[in-house]
Amino acid sequence: MKLSEFKAVRLACAYFFICPGLTYGIFTSRIPALKEQTGAEEAQIGLILLCLGGSSLLTLLSSAWFVKRFGSKNVLRYASLVCLTAITLFGLAPNPWVLGFFCLFAGFGTGLVDVAMNTQGVQIEKKYTVSCMAFMHASYSFGGVVGSVSGAVFAGLGLSPFVNAAAVLGFYALFRFWAVPHLLQETEAVSQTDGQKQAAVSGSFIPFFVLFCGVMAMVAYACEGSVAEWGSLFMHTVKHASEQTAALVFACFSATTVFCRLFGDRMREYCGDFVLCFGGAVISAAGLSLALFADSAYLALAGFALMGAGLSPIVPILFSRAGQYPGINPGKACAVVSVLSYSGLLFHPPLLGFLAHSKGLKNALLVVLGMCCFLIAASLFFAKKK
Repeated sequence: MKLSEFKAVRLACAYFFICPGLTYGIFTSRIPALKEQTGAEEAQIGLILLCLGGSSLLTLLSSAWFVKRFGSKNVLRYASLVCLTAITLFGLAPNPWVLGFFCLFAGFGTGLVDVAMNTQGVQIEKKYTVSCMAFMHASYSFGGVVGSVSGAVFAGLGLSPFVNAAAVLGFYALFRFWAVPHLLQETEAVSQTDGQKQAAVSGSFIPFFVLFCGVMAMVAYACEGSVAEWGSLFMHTVKHASEQTAALVFACFSATTVFCRLFGDRMREYCGDFVLCFGGAVISAAGLSLALFADSAYLALAGFALMGAGLSPIVPILFSRAGQYPGINPGKACAVVSVLSYSGLLFHPPLLGFLAHSKGLKNALLVVLGMCCFLIAASLFFAKKK
């Protein structure tokens, strides 16, 4: 049966949202095997991760120019190929230096894909006047879950990271031939009126509202990164959970994130942005409080799952609102939000480690609880914003 135009465009965009989550999930899940394959030490693994994150962040700073110059459709088409190729080549790296070199390319592709895919999502919302960003970000989270699970499965079978990436990403790439033609061209997505408004504004001007959305996204991503990188250690050392139970923290967090984002667009149309942002921030604070102060490890797991549900609608709404703000190109707005949000994901979790070393991990995670409270207060800004 032939898909309607909107459904086809939405699925095509969601396909590219899966790409960075899938590649990152495969890479992170196979780090132990890559460490053994290349003979890298722990310090070298840290530098390799820094190559990936630093390259992504630097690319984000220039991604708005690429999207404006070549269009988000073309950027997605070629940058996603860079991601898929680089992650596959990881499995052939003979030493840490080559692996770090491939990480630079993977980070370059990921940074471009991140901004271009969000720009496409904003343009779809503008053209069809319907919310879809929650579904898009659910696709990203789904890609991360699939990538991580595939890593566990292939590792359990004793297969190399190269076989893992080639099999999973090769299957994923088969659908590119359908997805690419259904992406929107910039001329289709931006009306003449919007173009005149954007042209009237200085190229260096960034509205306060877009920066505010970026700061909120930075805090939300910092909360998520803290759970991903410190949640399992917190469960094992503070809650005295087994390693198997502790390993479920981010899985529970991600599962509720994906599930809630599948219904996020419909809830957004029914409840509005303020209710979802404010309510979600309250739920995330309540969930983290349960995780920090509950005596039972299983209640703590439930708290992390609740936190994932609460944070799930916030970032998609922020990208959508920033990208549709008048007087700024959607690609530039998405780039600003991406740079700030990725900064929170990249820098906050490591800084939390220094605080945990001096004050203890539980006390350090109180900072994350304070960030959830900041999101509650910041969401009041949407109460009267149309």
